[in-house]
Amino acid sequence: MYLEAHILKSLEVRDYVAILALIVSLISAGFSIGFGFYDRFPKIKTKSRFFPATQEPEQPGSPPLLIVDIANFGRRDVYLEYLYIQYGSRKAIRFAETMWEEDIRGRYRLTEEDRYEQVFDPDSDSILKDRDGNEATDIFFQDSLGRRYHAQNARSNIKAYLEAAQYH
Repeated sequence: MYLEAHILKSLEVRDYVAILALIVSLISAGFSIGFGFYDRFPKIKTKSRFFPATQEPEQPGSPPLLIVDIANFGRRDVYLEYLYIQYGSRKAIRFAETMWEEDIRGRYRLTEEDRYEQVFDPDSDSILKDRDGNEATDIFFQDSLGRRYHAQNARSNIKAYLEAAQYH
């Protein structure tokens, strides 16, 4: 205890400034490293939305719609390669033709704050049933690095959409 008190008394103002500068630089280095790792990974949000058919008395009604939306909230670009539809069992997965404009390698580029929307309506929803008549149970995207992004609430929205589209 005497030694600690003696050391604290012998420190001058320039020593305190140097220690404070060291602490600030270590904190700054920690933030730089942390943000460097944070920026390297994409922040992808994928969700599905179901809109039931509308019947307006004076206007033509709209068909039911299923919209699957994927957005990039990260700073790094993401290249979407595939849209997959999963049927009854986990083993039955089919690649879906996409409507996106392709780059040289057939991918869709999602830049920072960019979105892609896939719309299913009764005229174009044949992909939601396979050749055997099994209904789709899940929808997900796959990027160029093989990461898969499942659409939030897709199971319930696909089911509701297929029921509504059946009567439209």
